[in-house]
Amino acid sequence: MKKTLVALAIASISTSAFAVDTSSQNSKNDEMFAFDSMHKDQFSVSGSVGVGGYYDTKSKALYDDWATGLTLAVNYRNNRIIGYFETDFMLNYTTDSKTSPVLNKGSEFATDVDKAWLGFDTGFGIASFGWENDTALDAIDGAGDNTYEFGASAGDASDGFNVVKFQGSTSGFAYGVSYFETGDIHVTADKGVNGYVGIEQEIFNVYAGYETRDEAEYDVITVTGNVNLGVVKLGANFWIEDGDAKDLTGKNITNKENTGYYLSAGYTLSEDLTLAAGYAANTKDISNVETDYSYMNVAAMYTLASNMDMGVDIRQDLDAGAADEETYVFAAGYYYF
Repeated sequence: MKKTLVALAIASISTSAFAVDTSSQNSKNDEMFAFDSMHKDQFSVSGSVGVGGYYDTKSKALYDDWATGLTLAVNYRNNRIIGYFETDFMLNYTTDSKTSPVLNKGSEFATDVDKAWLGFDTGFGIASFGWENDTALDAIDGAGDNTYEFGASAGDASDGFNVVKFQGSTSGFAYGVSYFETGDIHVTADKGVNGYVGIEQEIFNVYAGYETRDEAEYDVITVTGNVNLGVVKLGANFWIEDGDAKDLTGKNITNKENTGYYLSAGYTLSEDLTLAAGYAANTKDISNVETDYSYMNVAAMYTLASNMDMGVDIRQDLDAGAADEETYVFAAGYYYF
């Protein structure tokens, strides 16, 4: 469920300045609804500056898809009350507006409020409402990806609007559920719910999730997980997407099903350098016509300093159906503050 590239790069680094504290914890005040006077110590500000982009052999163009930009985030915590606000200032560039798959208008600047939500720590999880926020399933959908950018997982839920969510973990058991809308206008947006349950241990994590939409008649079942063997990490994502008339493409395609999996492995070569590789395969069944797709990708991630990192990911199509097998490259670097 693809997020913005800036968010993806941030999420891939466990030491990110954006790691908002959403873990349920006991308040320093025993009173459930205690609320202290607001002061500056309850707020923290963090951010990142990043430069990145793509190249592929189909378009033969360099393009950005919002990987380059400045992101600012504000965290707030007052006993059990939690808040988070994140905004992006992005540059989307392309060297060829005619062939780039991202833009047909040339390069442009944009701003976006990526997340804005308020929550309450119940002691067993965070209950929150967000004008725009990740849905619950986003937390575990790519848990089996150890690469940098070209990992594969279930369909695109991404951020939602008017997100009502409860998410937490207790004694190694993880859970989350959310209601969301696909647009910021309530009456015209599609509505959906998703959620997951999982087991989280020191060595392994495994999750099972589900999502359904209203008007899109769209359902997803996914199982993800990873194993930490020290210098070696293994992961897997499995999914089944089932659509019907007016599915996510907006076209009247019936009996649309996408079944696939993604396997990946990461190897920590040193404290600063991690190498990874992945393999994806899926079958799309559209109107009872099945087409197989597959690709592999290799990645390298390097930590320049405690607040600087960079990475590169190269994808090669192995089976692209009736299309040509193409090569894709993504590279980016980020500074966190």
